[in-house]
Amino acid sequence: MKKKWLYSIAAVVMGAMLLTGCGGADRSARTEDENRIVIADTQGPTSLDPAQSWDSWYTSRWGITETLYKLDENLKPYPFLAKSCEMEDDTTWVITLRDDVTFQNGEKMTAESVKKCWERTAGINARFQEVLYIDSMEADGQILTVKTSKPVPAFLNSLCEPLTGIIDVDDGQDPAKQPVGTGPFRAVSYEVNSKCVVEKYEDYWGGEPKADGAVINIIGDTSTLAMAQQNGETDISVSMPGTSLELFEDTSRYNADGVAGSRGEIIYFNYDNPILSQLPVRQALSMIIDKENYAAVINQGASVSARGIYPDFMDFGASKGEGYAYDPQKAAELLDNAGITDTDGNGIREYQGKDISLRLVTYNTKGELPLFCNEISSAAKEIGLDIQVEVYGSTIEQQKTGDFDLMMVSATMCPTGDPQYFADITLKTGGSGNYGGYSNEKVDKLIDQLDVEFDGNRRTQLAKEIQKEVLDDAGFIVVGHAKYYYIMGTNVKGLHTNPSEYYLLDKDVYKE
Repeated sequence: MKKKWLYSIAAVVMGAMLLTGCGGADRSARTEDENRIVIADTQGPTSLDPAQSWDSWYTSRWGITETLYKLDENLKPYPFLAKSCEMEDDTTWVITLRDDVTFQNGEKMTAESVKKCWERTAGINARFQEVLYIDSMEADGQILTVKTSKPVPAFLNSLCEPLTGIIDVDDGQDPAKQPVGTGPFRAVSYEVNSKCVVEKYEDYWGGEPKADGAVINIIGDTSTLAMAQQNGETDISVSMPGTSLELFEDTSRYNADGVAGSRGEIIYFNYDNPILSQLPVRQALSMIIDKENYAAVINQGASVSARGIYPDFMDFGASKGEGYAYDPQKAAELLDNAGITDTDGNGIREYQGKDISLRLVTYNTKGELPLFCNEISSAAKEIGLDIQVEVYGSTIEQQKTGDFDLMMVSATMCPTGDPQYFADITLKTGGSGNYGGYSNEKVDKLIDQLDVEFDGNRRTQLAKEIQKEVLDDAGFIVVGHAKYYYIMGTNVKGLHTNPSEYYLLDKDVYKE
C-alpha cells in the first residue's frame, strides 16, 4: 500500500515544480503566439485514445474528438456530426451523417468510418455496450443502420457520450498519442499527467477555429492550480475547488462561469467486507454526514447537498423525506439495536469480536474529497467507528482491484441528461462502474424496465423508484452535487459552461 504521508510530501514538492516549470514554458509560448490558449486541469487521461477508460472525456473537452449528437445547455440532445437519427422500430436506428465532415487528415467521415471506429471501441471498452447496446451495423455511404440487442430509449442521449466519439482508425497513427478526430483541434503531443498540446485544424467542417491552438497543463495540486491562474500563467482553469473561488472575485480580472451539474461526491461500499454488508452499519454511516454543512461550509458553496442519488433539481431527483437525514444520535442507536457495540470500553464498536476499522480511500485532485473524508472520519469516531482516510493521486487501481472498504470519488450521475446511464453502469449488478459489488435484485429488475421504456413520464417514475430502493438499502451515499466551474481571464471569449462537462474548447473560443 502506498504511504500517504510520503505521498503528501511528494505532492507539495511536485506542485512547486509544476508551477515553476509550467510558468516559464507557458510565458515563452504566449510570447510567440498570443492566440494560443493555456488551460489547466487537475486531472488528465491515461492516453489520448478515446476508446480507453474515460479518456474520451478529455479528447472531447480539448476539441479533438466529436460525437454524432451533442447536448445543449438543458442537456437535450441535438444532431451534430449526424444530420438525423430515426427509430425504424424498437431496435433499429437509421443515422444519416453530415456530408461535409472531414477528419483532421482530410479524409471524409463516412458511415463505414464510423462503423469501424465503434467496432474498435466496443472491442476495447466494455462500457461502450452499456451505452449503445449495438448488435450489428450496416454502412451505406452516409447512412449507418444500427440494430441494438434490446430497445434503447436513451439512444439519442447515448450518442452524446464522448466514448462514442469518432476517430479515423485507418489513419495509421497511434490513437494513444495522436488520435485523428473530427474536432477543431488536432493533437500534437501528450505527456501523461503533465501536458497536452493541440493546434487548430484549419479545414474544420464547422469553420476555421478562432484560436490557433492550446496548451493543457495537468496540475494535480489545487493550490498550485489557483496560483497559476492568479499569476496569469493560465487562461482557463478547470476543476477549481470551492475553497479557492474567493480568490477570483475580482471581475475586472476573472470570469467564473459555472452551472449546477450532475457530478456527485459518492461513497461506494465494498460489499465483500462483512461489516459493510450489514444494513445498520451502512445506515449509520449515511446518518453521520451533515450534507448541508459539507456543501455550504467545507466546500464554501461550490456544491449543493443531496437527498438522493440523482441531483435534487432534476425531475427524477429524490423526493422530500427520502434518504437518511443527519442524525448521529439515531445512527448510534441503530448500531446499539443491531448488537454492534463497544464491549471492551476502548471507544470502538466490535463486529464478531473485532474492532470495526475501515479504510476510506479517495484522491486529492478534487480538493473537496479529502476534506469531506476527514470530516466523515471524525464523525464516525463519535459513534464508535474507526475510519482511516487514505488519500492518493488517483483511485483507479482501487477501483480495479477492490482494495478499499469505503471509497469516495467524484462521479457524474446523468451527464447525458438521462438517468439510465448511471443506473446501468453503477447501480446495476455487474455494472462497469459498480466498484463495490452492490447487488439488489429489485433494483436490477427496475433498471431492466427503465432500459426498455420509451415513455418519458414512466422513465422518470422508474428512475425515482430505482433511487428510492437504493436509498432504502443504503446502497451508496451521495454527499452532494458539485457546481461545475471554469475560472478564466476576462480576455477569454466564447466559452460557456455546459452542465454535462463534456465540452470546453470549440471553434468559437479565443483570446482577445
